[in-house]
Amino acid sequence: MEITKKDIENLIGVEKEDTFLHHLRTVFLRNLQPTGEIGKHQIKIWRQNTWNSSFYPIFTFKLNTNDHLVDITDTPNPVGKLLLAIFIIGFPALIFSDGLIEFGLLGYWFPVLVIAIFLMVVIYAARQIYNYEKQNQLEEIFELLDIEVEEKGPEKEWSLKNICIRICAYLFCAFLVFLNVTLIISQKGYMLTLGTAIFVIPYLYTDIKIWSNKLKQKH
Repeated sequence: MEITKKDIENLIGVEKEDTFLHHLRTVFLRNLQPTGEIGKHQIKIWRQNTWNSSFYPIFTFKLNTNDHLVDITDTPNPVGKLLLAIFIIGFPALIFSDGLIEFGLLGYWFPVLVIAIFLMVVIYAARQIYNYEKQNQLEEIFELLDIEVEEKGPEKEWSLKNICIRICAYLFCAFLVFLNVTLIISQKGYMLTLGTAIFVIPYLYTDIKIWSNKLKQKH
């Protein structure tokens, strides 16, 4: 069954241009409607949900000359990418400029190591949140467009690699919570605490939800 341009247009609730300002407005106003930009040979669609307002994907539906769907690609929205970049660059700058870590006391390598591990966890968490949201929305799109997808083999969720990654990520999340309580909050670094929570809480929520969904599928 061929998917036509009209079929894809029916997925759009509000038509907007795919610009940074429109996505910025979407993030702050929390527009939960499916929004899209209709072009000649491609259609872009994006949608927030109630818990993930910043790291939602933009799906691009590519059409051939007969206006039939030939491919679907995705990319993070520009506001989400900018927020992640600002946090990755700004967090180390705030840490050192505010004197939250004393180089003379802890040595040079320790704060650099902590920040490097933290940023890796942030990037991993952002990637997990994005991929989870992308997969959920893709499944909804395939169902609405009646697209049949080949069933994938069972993913090795409990492989040694995944277990090690989760253990390290969870331990570091616990360390960040401890750091917030004992160091950042005590020195009134509320913005750093908020920035940490923006990534830690959604990551833990997403990962636990992935686990629960996997367990439900097995039963």
